[in-house]
Amino acid sequence: MRRTRIAVPEWGATEVELVVRAARRAPVCGTGHPWVLEPHGNVVSLYELPHHSLHDRLGFDRLLSCGAVLHNVHTALRAFGWHVEVEFPHDVARPDLLAVLTADDRQAPTAVEVGDYEAIEMPAAHGRIDLPALAVSNHWAGVRLLPVKDDASLGALGLPSGSGALLVLTTLESRQDVLLAGAATQAARLRARALGMATIPVHRPLRLPDGVSGHLWAVLQVR
Repeated sequence: MRRTRIAVPEWGATEVELVVRAARRAPVCGTGHPWVLEPHGNVVSLYELPHHSLHDRLGFDRLLSCGAVLHNVHTALRAFGWHVEVEFPHDVARPDLLAVLTADDRQAPTAVEVGDYEAIEMPAAHGRIDLPALAVSNHWAGVRLLPVKDDASLGALGLPSGSGALLVLTTLESRQDVLLAGAATQAARLRARALGMATIPVHRPLRLPDGVSGHLWAVLQVR
């Protein structure tokens, strides 16, 4: 159900600075800086910076990187006590405009949301692997985080037995799906740090383990 927009105080300079800092802490797939963030009033617009690369001809790495920024900005706004409405404009006149985040009301964050925000600045740690806890970290629609721990599936991914992994999967493969896959991947990274785990992206060519369906955008080794 869509909320009725009400007049709320605009952010101060400190909040804007912290939102931008959170965005800059997002990891980048590949090289370059493929995004621009535009804060205005209580709205943040996320733009893709087109960049032609021999290693990323279809722009998937750019979109995954922009998704990580999307999640960090959303995480920061929630930690600051805002309810956040996220829209995906699909504006043919502005295809580079990926998402618009609007802080439309005050809403207290949960302890988990605050922990995720604090994890943006945390170093990775090595603790007990808890894949189910990471699998539920994602709130982005259309994306599934699938835990993998059996040796056969790990072997298919080129990972050692006894480790763990998360597969980032979507049913569809639109630009928005890739963007949200990047957001979900970052959600898992932050939750892992908050819980004392480390995640390592698997960069080798990815293929689905037997019995798994969907479009695979990322694999995170968890340790």
